Amino acid sequence: MSATQQDNELPERFRTLSQFVSAWSLPTEQERNRKRRSSSMEEIRRFYNAMLPEMAAIAEHLSAFSLDDLPEKERRLLNLALSFMEVALAVEVYSTPDVPGAIEAERLAILTR
Repeated sequence: MSATQQDNELPERFRTLSQFVSAWSLPTEQERNRKRRSSSMEEIRRFYNAMLPEMAAIAEHLSAFSLDDLPEKERRLLNLALSFMEVALAVEVYSTPDVPGAIEAERLAILTR
């Protein structure tokens, strides 16, 4: 297995979501926010539609772990779930990547310094 394949690895139950790891398993809120705003609605919907039916199983799987000591595969899965939450309003309510009225993560970081 190549290093790139290992970097995209998820727990076996969620292997079908591995195709989204490189683009959507982002470690910070700022990166997830930027990814949502820079993606097309087609890309966002494709990710959202793949994740939605898996979210309950993901939550159940991750609940068995401490957030302070997540194995790498679970950390990637958690970051995918957080990205799903980042795009949910764009799909479910606004139908646009740039959620109206939302503060961009970059601006929020500046405001809270």
